[in-house]
Amino acid sequence: MNIEDIMNLNALVFGDYMVDKYIVGNVRRISPEAPVPVLEVTSKESKLGGAGNVVNNIIALGAAVRTIGYVGSDDDGSWLIAQLERNGADISFMKKLSKVHTICKTRVISRHQQFLRYDEERIEDIPADYELFIIENMDKIMKGIHVVVISDYNKGAVRESVLQHIIEYAKASGIPVIVDPKGKDYNKYRGATICTPNTDELSVVSNQNLNSEEAVLKAGIDLCRKTDLQYLLLTRSEKGISLFIHNKNEKTDFPSVPKEVIDVTGAGDTVVSVVALLYAAKFSIEECCRIANIAASVVISKFGASTISNSELIHALSNNMQNKLLDKSTVESIVKNLKNRKKKIVFTNGCFDLLHAGHLSSLKKAKSFGDVLIVAVNSDESVKRLKGDLRPIISQMDRIELLSALECVDYVILMEDDTPVNLIRLIKPDISVKGIDWKDKLVPEKSIIEEMGGKIEFIELEAGLSTTNIIKKIVTSCNGDTE
Repeated sequence: MNIEDIMNLNALVFGDYMVDKYIVGNVRRISPEAPVPVLEVTSKESKLGGAGNVVNNIIALGAAVRTIGYVGSDDDGSWLIAQLERNGADISFMKKLSKVHTICKTRVISRHQQFLRYDEERIEDIPADYELFIIENMDKIMKGIHVVVISDYNKGAVRESVLQHIIEYAKASGIPVIVDPKGKDYNKYRGATICTPNTDELSVVSNQNLNSEEAVLKAGIDLCRKTDLQYLLLTRSEKGISLFIHNKNEKTDFPSVPKEVIDVTGAGDTVVSVVALLYAAKFSIEECCRIANIAASVVISKFGASTISNSELIHALSNNMQNKLLDKSTVESIVKNLKNRKKKIVFTNGCFDLLHAGHLSSLKKAKSFGDVLIVAVNSDESVKRLKGDLRPIISQMDRIELLSALECVDYVILMEDDTPVNLIRLIKPDISVKGIDWKDKLVPEKSIIEEMGGKIEFIELEAGLSTTNIIKKIVTSCNGDTE
């Protein structure tokens, strides 16, 4: 798995398509006709909104998109479909219908501040003939699709009858369905793979004030069960994302990445797009949440309904010092980005059980050989195989957390194997650092590193400092022997 794998995917986006218009100008005076500011217009711009912004996000991330939806037979509808095509979307199944009006949301802006928005919309159910068109053409619509994204803005397109047909067809074909919901009727999302409400939306559908973590937990679990969702991803603004898994009475929290907030418009579209593509690329649901948080932190630092590109996402991951833990699905892309920026990668590995001054000294020496230090930590099972059934003393996640807190450590990755050979092949470091005690021993990864143009550096260890010696002292102390 690799972040760049999402560029090989085809996504289907169904939902409410609309036009976002921006009127930008300067305000220097108050109107003599009424106590309102006068905007001196300097520019006008139209962008894809609603489900169209999800399309923009998916295309920006490098995947292909097929769209299903409808707009009015008006100038805005013609612009919207033409813009989708210009952006590279497959519009074969989009329709312009005389029975509907294209939804437009116009924002009036001065000095990057929005002081008025007016909406032109007429909320109507999806026309019966277009619903029938979708159902009759499901084989063609779904051909070559890897993931379905439902972008529901509660404007009429996403109705239970057509959506359940899409969900059932996708499930039968092994295609995940990711829903960005609206409104109170979550029964129409029944059986979806992932649903991504925000806190306000969960509060509305659960009819509860979510003023405590206990209330959030109960509401999330109940909704996940009632609608037969595999996963519920609750987006919580500055609190990040909370994950609920079907039939589990718990939630897992993924804190947000601190970032200056310029505009939150479209951040939800970015989250659902990133999650959809990563999940379709076989990333774990936990990795989807973590990476989506980072992606959202990028788009909220931009003005307007923004997107994040594949290269921006990789760059953001490589610069995210808040969460140093890598896994095999992200490490290749991150290392590639670092090397493109001419960074020298240093690798070292160990059990790091009972982190002590000797470890700290070795890690500082390792970091001195390059720009970025990646530390591989033996898993609990690996430590048992190497050190015996009584080890490790400290669990793998606690060891990872301790190492991540060190300034000299840039990234940490869990090592399931007993040697770092497979990780070395994956990371391709410039330098691999070993203790001097390995100098006259067989180093399994030596030939691999040298084949890739890297080298091994051996460092002096702090005399008398080892986890084994510390454990012996603790045992002696507990036995009452103070000599």
